[in-house]
Amino acid sequence: TGMHQLGGHAIFYSITDSPLGKKENISDTAKVASRFVNIIAARVFKRQDIWDLAKYADVPVINMLDDFAHPCQILGDFQTIKEYRGSLDSFKLSYFGDAYNNVTYDLMRMSAIFGIRMDVVCPNDSEYSPEQIVLDEVKKIYLV
Repeated sequence: TGMHQLGGHAIFYSITDSPLGKKENISDTAKVASRFVNIIAARVFKRQDIWDLAKYADVPVINMLDDFAHPCQILGDFQTIKEYRGSLDSFKLSYFGDAYNNVTYDLMRMSAIFGIRMDVVCPNDSEYSPEQIVLDEVKKIYLV
C-alpha cells in the first residue's frame, strides 16, 4: 500500500464489524484513535461522520469516501488523465450512467475547480440524477 511505501503501517478498523455507532460514538473513537495513530483515513457511510471525526480527532483526517464524496479516487483519476494527456487544457469530460453517487459528484466538483466542461448523461429520474444540493455546490465552485 501507499502507506507502507512511505514507511508507515496501516491499522484496519472495520466500520461494519465495529461497535461504532452502536456502543461507541464517533467523538470517543476519534479521541482514542488519535492516541495511537498519526493520521486517520476513513471510509464512512455518512458525510456527518467524516466531519465529526475531523472535529474530534487530534490528528489529521483524510476522507477516503462518504455518501457525497470520494476525493482520493477523483485525485487519482485526474492525476491519471494529466499523466496520459500531459495537461488538462481543453479537456472535456463526459459521464454516462447512474449519476446519483459520490464519484459523479466529485468528478463534477473537480471539473468545476479546473474549469473543465463536464457533461453528465443519465436517466431523467431523481433516482439516477445528481442531487440538487450538489448541482448548486458545483455551480458555486465554477463561478468563483
